[in-house]
Amino acid sequence: MPSLSSIAAHFGAAAAASLLAAAGLAFEAGRAGASETAPVLTVQPEDGALLEAAAPVLAEAEAVLPAEEALPVAETAPEAVAPRPMLAVIIDDVGLSRTAFDRLMGIDAPLTLAFLPYGEAAPAMAREAGAAGREVFLHLPMEPVGLDDPGPMALTRHLDDGEIARRAEWALGRVPGATGFNNHMGSALTSDSRAIRAAMAAFAGSDLIFVDSVTSPRSLADRAAREAGLASLRRDVFLDNAQNRAAIDARIDEAVALAAERGWAVAIGHPYPVTLDALEGLSARAEAAGVEIVTVAAITAKLAADAGA
Repeated sequence: MPSLSSIAAHFGAAAAASLLAAAGLAFEAGRAGASETAPVLTVQPEDGALLEAAAPVLAEAEAVLPAEEALPVAETAPEAVAPRPMLAVIIDDVGLSRTAFDRLMGIDAPLTLAFLPYGEAAPAMAREAGAAGREVFLHLPMEPVGLDDPGPMALTRHLDDGEIARRAEWALGRVPGATGFNNHMGSALTSDSRAIRAAMAAFAGSDLIFVDSVTSPRSLADRAAREAGLASLRRDVFLDNAQNRAAIDARIDEAVALAAERGWAVAIGHPYPVTLDALEGLSARAEAAGVEIVTVAAITAKLAADAGA
């Protein structure tokens, strides 16, 4: 026959189990949320004896259980590192020479490649560049001042709005994967309010980024792009107006210095052999000045974030 002490111990264990089960119901009730119907735990008057009988068992359990370990203190999050100054370099007139294209693809820097739409191999090269992770732009031919030929299907001032839109759409279709565009020549068209607004209207509602090459000090292209709802930047430095190495190196230094001072800059060059030679060491030169070579999209995103801050 069991002893009275073993019966009491058994009774106490059962009481403890009952209490623990009840506590579990209370915990689940709290998790259920105010909007849901949750079970409610109530203790009736006759439960007092049960609580009294369970007390020795609970006390014994508490004595043998290890003390609760202190929760580890979360490490202090490191301070946010300020982004480095950024320089984007656009290379115009891509798509006419396979040799130049291959050299560009071999340069270890995230250059933005702007393709002329009338190049026979431009669509294939644009797809190849995009597949390799390069930023692809349309280099959109526009009417210049003077007698220079901007190429077939260029946007000119004598065209009506509908034809400007048709030519712009044709050009974009020739550069698959383009995420933005800039003007090829265009000193005349970008200075004509009606014509440049018609050109930008053709891209309104898209996610394309426009970069005004600023081939004329009277250019209205940046303003027209913004009015059409496009993200828009202006070129800061032309790298190779003078096609000699010393001059190009000086312009690269100018672009890097401007980026370091202002926080960002946009430079434009061309796939001339001497320019490509200078660009081989671009990343190292920028890194030495604390400047990062990035895509145009990266600068656009930074400026948008700064504006929204």
